[in-house]
Amino acid sequence: MSTHIGNFFRSPSFKFMLIGILSLLLLIPASMIRGLIRERETRNEKARKEISESWSDAQTLTGPYLSIPTGALDKGGRKDGIFKDTYHILPEQLQIDGSVDPIEKKRGIFTAVVYDSRITITGFFNLADTPVSVTSIKGSTSQLLYLCIGISDLRGIGNGSSIMLNGKSFEMMPGVHNRDITATGIHVPLQIAEFTKMEKVEFSIVLDLKGSSELFITPIGKTTDVQLASTWPDPSFTGNFLPVEKKIGPDGFEATWGVNYLNRNYPQGWYDDAYAVDESAFGVHFLVPVDHYQKSERSVKYAFMFIALSFLVFFLTEIILKTRIHPIQYLLVGFALIVFYTLLVSLSEQIGFNMAYLVSTLATILLVGFYMRSGTASGKVGLISGALLLALYGFLFTTLQLQELSLLMGSIGLFIILAVVMMVSRKINWYKEENNEGESR
Repeated sequence: MSTHIGNFFRSPSFKFMLIGILSLLLLIPASMIRGLIRERETRNEKARKEISESWSDAQTLTGPYLSIPTGALDKGGRKDGIFKDTYHILPEQLQIDGSVDPIEKKRGIFTAVVYDSRITITGFFNLADTPVSVTSIKGSTSQLLYLCIGISDLRGIGNGSSIMLNGKSFEMMPGVHNRDITATGIHVPLQIAEFTKMEKVEFSIVLDLKGSSELFITPIGKTTDVQLASTWPDPSFTGNFLPVEKKIGPDGFEATWGVNYLNRNYPQGWYDDAYAVDESAFGVHFLVPVDHYQKSERSVKYAFMFIALSFLVFFLTEIILKTRIHPIQYLLVGFALIVFYTLLVSLSEQIGFNMAYLVSTLATILLVGFYMRSGTASGKVGLISGALLLALYGFLFTTLQLQELSLLMGSIGLFIILAVVMMVSRKINWYKEENNEGESR
């Protein structure tokens, strides 16, 4: 009985199971690496947020629109029983042209994108076809109507901003008349008497606007045409509408949107807060191409495969070349494979993911290759170790670059590797030690 037990401990089967246990144990430090990556990513997001808060947050531009305080209205000779206070009129035509100058700001090793923009807004209101005209207001407690522009962060408004209505300049005032359409912004109080005989109000607005990360537009015109241009080469167009035309290059981007009022879920005018407009907003996110945390985390997901395949090849090398590799040597090689990921994360924050991957790969291959060569006194084992890791890291890098095809590439690669291992190991006698013991008897 003791002889059979001793033979089992010397058999390839036991060595294979021991290697499997070591591989599973090394998943513990691998999971700690994933926690480190998430912690660094959280710090990166916190730094970006702090930069944005000290500059100006992401901006959403809504307007202009007219708000007419009406009080209780007599419609058709009778009251409908509902108190209606403010009627909002949206533009008949809205044209927005914006030039955005991005600025990269750093806090330590972390980077955020802020911007200066100059936005020109032109168009007109049609007062002739609205159910509430300025000449039919009764019981109004104010002789004012308000032109309002929603701006999500008022800290971003610059001194070069101006508003003109029908060729006449008006002074901007902070805040909006009410929060029916937007919570923050600016307004211009207007005397109702000046508009009683007008059927059309043209506007020309210039905004110097600072913001961070994103610039969004709400298409409240009956026809809304937006053109944005910037020197930022990595835009991400998002929101409820995508550009009808766009041009993206290393020198920046140009994008054009066209939206009509049939594309959104609110009319050209309504009372109070009957409709919400924010869901129709669209715009651009100034994407910072700092995806090394995501790539690093994706690479850690392959840690078990790397460790298991490396151990498996070393195991097959033991059998084929009749070279003994101690379990401690397996463990140290496993730790070297884990340290690869810490090198990758720390270096990618300084020199970018691709260069960090190259440096980490070369360092790990040289370390493991020389260690296995010295530890086994076999140049073949060292060469095989280095070639194996080079192939694995090359495969992983290719998989990480092909985001949309990464699952397909990974599945095919694993299938091929498994097939090769099965072919190489098909003639291994897993009971070799026991058979030899039986023959010696």
